[in-house]
Amino acid sequence: MSLSSLFSLFSCATPGGNGSETRITKFNYNYDGTIGGNSHRYEVSVSGQTAAIKVYDMLHHDYGDMTDTVGAEFVQSLEDLCRKHRVNRFDGYDKTDRRICDGHGFSLHITYDNGKTVDAYGRNSSPKGFNEFSEDMHALFRPYCERMCEAALQKKKEKGVSGGLTFILMNFIQKGASGSDRYEVMISRQNIRQQNVEVRISSVSGEFFPEGDHNFYKTVPDEEIDWDAFAALVKKHNLTQWMDYEKAAQDYNNCEWFQMGFDFEEGHIRAMGTEHPENYDAFRKDFLTLLRKTLDTD
Repeated sequence: MSLSSLFSLFSCATPGGNGSETRITKFNYNYDGTIGGNSHRYEVSVSGQTAAIKVYDMLHHDYGDMTDTVGAEFVQSLEDLCRKHRVNRFDGYDKTDRRICDGHGFSLHITYDNGKTVDAYGRNSSPKGFNEFSEDMHALFRPYCERMCEAALQKKKEKGVSGGLTFILMNFIQKGASGSDRYEVMISRQNIRQQNVEVRISSVSGEFFPEGDHNFYKTVPDEEIDWDAFAALVKKHNLTQWMDYEKAAQDYNNCEWFQMGFDFEEGHIRAMGTEHPENYDAFRKDFLTLLRKTLDTD
């Protein structure tokens, strides 16, 4: 059965409650989060035999607009959801609570094949029943968003990083049974930060640095830092596979927490967690050994 035939079987949302069957042709939802951090938008377009979904998520801003083709079951579920929550009652809503300076906002636009539309906008304000609609809508979109994010992440890993290394953020913080050592490292090119080396170390084990606290806050010329040696760790330990890694260990109170940020002229690597990715121990040893050499020869 063709996709268009499947669409013809939909029992669709009926804005206005007049009982006539209508189909969604466009669905646009925008969420403007607090300070923009978790802003996102969903767009669905149905044209002929094509149903396309486009998602943008500020939490994964470097993925850009993610697109995919969705099956008839998604459109059916979307129309069922709109009918369940009687979205037509949101039409014309336009309110802003000006007592709140930041907060969050939303906009919703739906177009049907009979020409009718639903338009709603709110800033720190929403119509009755909208929160329940929003929860169900996000639950519907979630598996599709996850699938698109995974595809975008794989493309990002395949592209990797290139050019010179420009910034290093590296934290290793032990707790519980993992130990008590603490390493907080930030090294950047001078054109990014004038005081470009900030390192705080609390060495209890004495494994890489003498026991005690060691603090470094200084300006170091770029040529005195072996950027190539730090960059070589990315290839040696296949760190591009760590891109956007974030995972907590089951016994996280007894595991070392790490946070990594490597910025290159093209691309960056971010990772964190208490459950450690592949090659973690070997990378940690090489990085801290190189850090000791860098600070000793400064």
